[in-house]
Amino acid sequence: MLEASLTERLADWQLAQHQTGFAAADIEAARLLVLDWLGSALAGIGTDTGRIFLEYARLQPAGKVTLLGLSEGRSVEVAALVNGALSHIVEMDDVERESVTHPGAVVVPAALAVAERVGASGLDLLAAVVAGYELMVRVGSALGAEHYYHFHNTATAGVFGAAAAAGWLLDLDRDRLVWALGNAGTQAAGLWQFNDEGALTKPLHPGRAAANGVLAATLSRLGLTGARHILEGERGFFAGLAPRGDPQQVVAHLGETGEPLRVQKISIKPHASCRHTHAPIDAALALRAQLPPNATITAVRVSTYRAALTLCDKPDPHTAPDAKFSLQFCVASALLRGQVGLAEFSDAALADSAVRALLPHIEVAIDPAREAAYPGCWSAAVELTLADGRTFKATQDRPKGDPENPLSVPELEAKFRNLAAAGGVHSAQVERLLDWLRALARPEPFDPLPLRELARRP
Repeated sequence: MLEASLTERLADWQLAQHQTGFAAADIEAARLLVLDWLGSALAGIGTDTGRIFLEYARLQPAGKVTLLGLSEGRSVEVAALVNGALSHIVEMDDVERESVTHPGAVVVPAALAVAERVGASGLDLLAAVVAGYELMVRVGSALGAEHYYHFHNTATAGVFGAAAAAGWLLDLDRDRLVWALGNAGTQAAGLWQFNDEGALTKPLHPGRAAANGVLAATLSRLGLTGARHILEGERGFFAGLAPRGDPQQVVAHLGETGEPLRVQKISIKPHASCRHTHAPIDAALALRAQLPPNATITAVRVSTYRAALTLCDKPDPHTAPDAKFSLQFCVASALLRGQVGLAEFSDAALADSAVRALLPHIEVAIDPAREAAYPGCWSAAVELTLADGRTFKATQDRPKGDPENPLSVPELEAKFRNLAAAGGVHSAQVERLLDWLRALARPEPFDPLPLRELARRP
């Protein structure tokens, strides 16, 4: 008998879980991640970039699947694409460290779209989210640093998570689920060049991955075969996009008793910027609390890991997307403004004279110890010098929102309220959505009405 391919092993795991169901803790983790995803998506509606995606959606034919911000539905693929893009715009969606991915922006919109199309229950929706996170993170964790230099893991690994979630809800059999993963992998894409140029491409990555995963699963259900060795094959995903990755890591410890699922290992963002900036932000906020009144900062040094510098060494940002990926800007905002929320990336905040004056005095450097600990630990140290010669230093090894330093449920709901308000959602609608989210893990059919009502302002 031939040895099972990696996608066949993943499919076998998913089908076994479909029979037994997931633990209550996994389902509750998924519910909170849907809550966090929705807040980020609602905030995206209120942005200029969000309006571009919504205008694209308006140009598409009407359909039956809810698209946030529109009163009339669209096709399942268009809904997955635009809902996914909306959730990635304000840089407050979730992160998984080992894979360096944003699973929520891909898996949740894919699962929501398919759940609505097939009339699934809220419980099935959340189970699909658990499965999608597991496969997406497993693939992403095996890619290696070289892949991440050129490719956005959220896009390339994400398509597998979206296909898995869609496959769960479409009740695909073994062959069709394997085909779905094969047809997903052949669509994997997403290059970082936009980040070097300050372009607005980034939200397209998770949106396209969500839509492509849904497409892969739908076509496979109809009989479109896909490569069984898409991951490890000679001309497959790893050979083409991650030759120094480790394909076997995709199935490491798969199904082992006592091994927590990836849905319980997700980091949630308290700050409105790239997650690579969060440890420095936390350290800078801790320093701010130590400084004497009217202190004059003359020098700042940020020590962290290489990937943070590769993406976020931007000493002179002039647009919100660039500032969200600027270690210098985020640290300056934390030190001088005391927070790094959505308001810190407004035009007025970008032009803040005090922040801009500090930027040239912020040095960023690689710390070998922190580099060795990455990606398991996204850490940083910030040291500053005052005009009177005094120095202060703070470190952060587990940024707020990591599984080891989590946001509480009240903090998550407060974040949701703030993000929804930024998207123009009325307070009464926000509370109805929270009630809906609290009751999502039910065996009754999934009801999208509260989401569609968002297009109507009270």
